[in-house]
Amino acid sequence: MTSSRGCSSSLAAIALIWFCATSAGAAEILAATAGHHGRSYSVRVDAVVGAPQADVRRLLTDYNHLGRINPVIRISEILLQRAPGDQRVRTVSEVCVWIYCRRLRQVQDVSESEDGSLIAVVLPDQSDFRHGTAHVKLWGEPAGTRVLLHGELEPDFWIPPFIGPWLIKRKLLDEALVTIGNLERVVPLPVLPHNSAPVLTH
Repeated sequence: MTSSRGCSSSLAAIALIWFCATSAGAAEILAATAGHHGRSYSVRVDAVVGAPQADVRRLLTDYNHLGRINPVIRISEILLQRAPGDQRVRTVSEVCVWIYCRRLRQVQDVSESEDGSLIAVVLPDQSDFRHGTAHVKLWGEPAGTRVLLHGELEPDFWIPPFIGPWLIKRKLLDEALVTIGNLERVVPLPVLPHNSAPVLTH
């Protein structure tokens, strides 16, 4: 299912051209923006994924296999399960912006709500970010599952001066769209036991 709706969002003209080109063939993207304020960066995506809500939620909460929905995630694992729907999750990602690549660590407390929403909060002392949050809302629609994603991150590491805020915003939006598109792509693949032992790649 493809659509270019949402390409009239508030991104700059060049970003719009790039976004419309890269979003084709994934989910139906209704809107997508990336922002920058001080040292913090944010991304918002509103999309419809052509898959049932239960399947989309299963993939998003399969914390030991998050690399299935975004290949930049090299390691993902549950560190602590406090209660059903309340866990601490570690990820290690290999991220490249232009010619600059870095391995990024995140430890997040993730909570799942009965209404289908997910909230993740970064623990700065165990992560490469001063702060970070992510909020995902899901609900069923006739065409599949509506996904509203809002995330914000403040890096706690040196960024080369030749990499400006526009490139970082573009990368954040790119990875969010990859994740949204892969939710639709991975659903038909063989199902892994939910949160079974992770496969770690280094």
